[in-house]
Amino acid sequence: VKQLIKRIDQFVSHYNENCKPFVWTASADSILEKLHRLCSRISGTGH
Repeated sequence: VKQLIKRIDQFVSHYNENCKPFVWTASADSILEKLHRLCSRISGTGH
């Protein structure tokens, strides 16, 4: 576990040196449309 923590800390430190801001590219309408399609497809599957 100690080695895992060390590796994660190294990764985060390296990532933070060259970090870039997260850019959200999908609109809310686009996300809701995809969700609607998914719900339509999986409804009535018997699960």
